[in-house]
Amino acid sequence: MARTMRALEMLALSPLSAPQLAATIDTHPRTMRRVLERLVVEGYVQRSGDTRRIYAPTMRLVALAAQVLEHSPVARRGRPYVELLHERSRMAAHLVAPSYGSVVCLCHAALGSQDEHPHLRELVPAHATAGGKLLLAHRDGWRRSLVAAGLAPHTDRTITEAAQLDEELVQIRADGHAIEDGEYQAGVRAVAAPVVFDGEVVAAVSASGRRMDIDAVLPHVLRAARDLTQDLADGERR
Repeated sequence: MARTMRALEMLALSPLSAPQLAATIDTHPRTMRRVLERLVVEGYVQRSGDTRRIYAPTMRLVALAAQVLEHSPVARRGRPYVELLHERSRMAAHLVAPSYGSVVCLCHAALGSQDEHPHLRELVPAHATAGGKLLLAHRDGWRRSLVAAGLAPHTDRTITEAAQLDEELVQIRADGHAIEDGEYQAGVRAVAAPVVFDGEVVAAVSASGRRMDIDAVLPHVLRAARDLTQDLADGERR
């Protein structure tokens, strides 16, 4: 089961052949091919018809992932707080969670004219966004793997050096919030705060906007994150 799940996780990032997956997961290629063929039969993976035999997720798996996101406890309980953050701050508001080198948006609230990312279910780079940096600051293993893969630039303000990222993450842990300033979208600023469940930072609440006043918006973000954290703790006790 664990091998199957790891294969699906890797395929969610990029189509791969059985040997490529086997090397990544440290499994014999014949064993990995049996796992993949079973997933093909069950409709979660499709195989290319050429000699490369590349495997990729099907829409069945995509739909399953969407349902998991839609109905996860953090997303379900987080929606009212994200909507309230949007109303209070008048900025685009988001709830994000880790997803390999990215963060995925679980909840989103914005006016139609607000084009700030991430949108619902969108993946955005962890090292270039406020929510992503907030989560990286509390996950050393994830940070190391992301740095090893390389920090791609998205604007001329994106952090691309490991030492600079590490320095900022230390500051984020000290401050209790993260700031983004044109690092993913030129001209867009954002601020994020941690959502804690069972002693672990599981998600980040953030607000973003063009020419946003960080000092004015930060109290609303901190309040939303604090209230959602309390809601999750209360729900666990019930």
